[in-house]
Amino acid sequence: MNISQSQIVALAYIGTWILAFVIFGKTFEWIWHEVEALQQQVFFGILSLTNGLAIVSAVVLIIWMRKHPQIDPFIHETAAELRKVTWPNWKDTQTNTIHVTVFTVILAFFLWGADQVWRPVTDYILTIGF
Repeated sequence: MNISQSQIVALAYIGTWILAFVIFGKTFEWIWHEVEALQQQVFFGILSLTNGLAIVSAVVLIIWMRKHPQIDPFIHETAAELRKVTWPNWKDTQTNTIHVTVFTVILAFFLWGADQVWRPVTDYILTIGF
């Protein structure tokens, strides 16, 4: 799958918009919950006032990011660097996964053994009051 730099940038902005929408939505819901005078108003049968404000806030954030002289070039540079990354193939991924799993199991047994050895020592120290 060959993804272009502009697609990576677009995905970054879409991901940021989704994250901003969720954060703004939860924030506005909390504000509405805390301020009893403000009630949830529903528009078009599905869109609440808090979700509408979250959508507008997220859109304003993305527009600001696109026009910012440091943020937009940074995202484009990051996408260009991601294009240079050499990603592992499926066989390398499987091999590395097996290595990590085996090492994790060995380390777990080592820590369990160390716990079995040192538990009586620490229990003895704690009971005599050192």
